[in-house]
Amino acid sequence: MKRSATAAIAACSFLAGCFHPPAPLLDEYGAVADFALTERSGRIVRRDDLLGRVWVASFIFTCCTQSCPQISGSMARLQHELVDQPDVRLVSFSVYPESDTPEVLRSYAEAYRADPERWWFLTGPKESLYDLIRGSFHLGVEPTTGAARRPGNEVLHSSKLVVVDRRGVIRGYFDGTNPDEVPRIGVCVRRLLREKT
Repeated sequence: MKRSATAAIAACSFLAGCFHPPAPLLDEYGAVADFALTERSGRIVRRDDLLGRVWVASFIFTCCTQSCPQISGSMARLQHELVDQPDVRLVSFSVYPESDTPEVLRSYAEAYRADPERWWFLTGPKESLYDLIRGSFHLGVEPTTGAARRPGNEVLHSSKLVVVDRRGVIRGYFDGTNPDEVPRIGVCVRRLLREKT
């Protein structure tokens, strides 16, 4: 009896070790509109540069002391966990372009060891960025006003990470401040990589 109980426990432990987070439902939330924004390298990146790849978008600003360090930490973890997937890109959009020049973004990217070929940091005209975030990604972004505006809290913005498929269609939203979401994003990305376009 003891032997069978021990075997059952061992089997359960083995299965638990092999467990992967459940794949989320992958609905379609609309296509990302065309854009032309400046990457930290100085080159212009357009939506078409991402077609044919699966990508994850985040929304941050470099002097943020609120959610941005956690968001960028999640992106850094994704970069590590998806290193074996050449058709994946990570794209961080600045929500405070007045401050986030390509040079500033370059320094920020280095702090997170962002691979310049795989993780892009984009800036550009504020109106263009905000129109894209609100209209295409369906997320909120707004400059902070009044007493709430202080260093590190200049912009109110979403902490969501957005997964986009090879066609440029949004397929999922995840909490970028929750470390437990990172494995689920990885499952989602790998599933989309297997989809036929």
